Amino acid sequence: MSYLFTIPLLALAFVSNAYAADYHSPRAASLGGAGHAAPLLNDAIYLNPAMIAMLPAYSVSVSHESISGPDNTEPQALVQNASIQDGTNPVFSAGIGYTRKTYGREVGFGVASRISQQYSAGVGGRFLFGSDSRNSAMDTSISGAGEPIDWLQTGFIVDNLVENVKLTNGWNQYREFTLGLKANVMKMLFLYVDPHVTPSKPGDTFGWEAGFELPLMSDLFLRGGMNKNSFQPALGGYGHGHAFGLGMAFPRISLDLAVTRTYEPARTNSLLFSVTIL
Repeated sequence: MSYLFTIPLLALAFVSNAYAADYHSPRAASLGGAGHAAPLLNDAIYLNPAMIAMLPAYSVSVSHESISGPDNTEPQALVQNASIQDGTNPVFSAGIGYTRKTYGREVGFGVASRISQQYSAGVGGRFLFGSDSRNSAMDTSISGAGEPIDWLQTGFIVDNLVENVKLTNGWNQYREFTLGLKANVMKMLFLYVDPHVTPSKPGDTFGWEAGFELPLMSDLFLRGGMNKNSFQPALGGYGHGHAFGLGMAFPRISLDLAVTRTYEPARTNSLLFSVTIL
């Protein structure tokens, strides 16, 4: 199955113009946008394409996010996503997703290959379909993932590899370098810290996302996180906020819920829900 959509996507990745993660699933959102070192299931398409080759599963996911201002005032928005990912072939793994937002539509994809038992590399890309106020654009990312020691997973991502005017002016996207770290504390607590640098962004160029994941039971997880000077996908701009959420993992289905609040670039409350079938 991987070969069917890996080969054409790999070709597309290298002809694109050049992504801060522009979509957060409920799991990623509840971690404050962190998780670049070890995204699970279809999150890998958006956070770190290299991880697709490390996730030996075929999965389909749909999600819905509703956004409103304090007390259900403006701004109000919707984000809907559907994606499919095939990591069953470690040599060529791939995923593709469609996101519909209030301010535009996007198709994102990722392809990856496992270099060794502990390391993989990947390429991602997006096609952004504009609206009356935004021109259509494309971009590309490169990424790597690894597990140098048993309790630590790492990831490195360069988003918006070839920065261009359409991305910076129309979509508020800049080249961004992200280091992802995930620490497994005695298999009782997972900690995520993702610092990033956006050299050409106006204002502060350094930001971070951080979160935790606490297994309450074997199939129930409590999550929380926050971010600073990070891209807020639903709003299309940089800012800060915090979040919490729950996840339930069954043998063939995963359910995730998140509640987030942003303070910049606008004060908003969001509710996210997703279903992933393996």
